[in-house]
Amino acid sequence: MKHLTCFWLVATGLMFSTTAAAYPIYGLIEPHRTLIYFSKGFDDDVATFERQLLVYRCQIDDRDLHTLILDMNDLSDSSGLFSSQEIIKLMNKYRIKNSEHTAVLIGKDGTEKARWRQGFDINEMVQIIDEMPMRQAEIRERGLRCSI
Repeated sequence: MKHLTCFWLVATGLMFSTTAAAYPIYGLIEPHRTLIYFSKGFDDDVATFERQLLVYRCQIDDRDLHTLILDMNDLSDSSGLFSSQEIIKLMNKYRIKNSEHTAVLIGKDGTEKARWRQGFDINEMVQIIDEMPMRQAEIRERGLRCSI
């Protein structure tokens, strides 16, 4: 019983920590970077963003980057990970307005590293990630598998 109580205290603490609220729970198991794209609905900007993800899949995977598209109109997400209340919390946390497309890059430490409004630049994002100290260590350890 003592172990069960301890487990619930730890689980409850994780659920309400700011890092846990920053991105999906699997980030606590498998550290990764996250790119959240807040959209006003499926439109040309979202289609362009999705095409970039397909074209640069190798670079995205090499950088341990998970992507997520959040539709602010329907309060839904591309992976089915979040409830509508959680999407609203993310919008508030990252100060997102319903009227603008915004991409937010979150580092492996759970903090915001960069943001793009009305125009996501994948080359700039790759450069930002590659300049991070943690990424520099990854490059030294395993090298570059692909580049833009």
